[in-house]
Amino acid sequence: PGIVIAITCPEILVTCVDTVAKKAAFIKQAALALGLGNLTGLHARVETITQPFDVICSRAFASLLDFTSWSQAALAPGGVWMALKGKHPTDELAVLPPGVAVFHVEPLQVPGLNAERCIVWMRSR
Repeated sequence: PGIVIAITCPEILVTCVDTVAKKAAFIKQAALALGLGNLTGLHARVETITQPFDVICSRAFASLLDFTSWSQAALAPGGVWMALKGKHPTDELAVLPPGVAVFHVEPLQVPGLNAERCIVWMRSR
């Protein structure tokens, strides 16, 4: 989702993190080709990042527990996590630690796709 966010919100800085060097290089190339000075590709594991980010977004990355645990050090004070999921992740929400607060689960309808999707919004307590 990083490229779309960078295009639609040119006033914010977007960093796309991937453990696969080829994918991070693609983000860098896309940023150059599209003239997106606000988009960066970073080859790294999310759990090694300590630079603070206001929003950490994932798509089909991991369970909510793993996502929040692995990226905790990169979440800025007052920051939020945004996780794209399929159907409402009731089981995943039930095992989140007390330090993670879910404040919104937003159902999504994707045109042309007959499947459940949602965004889970969370913050650190």
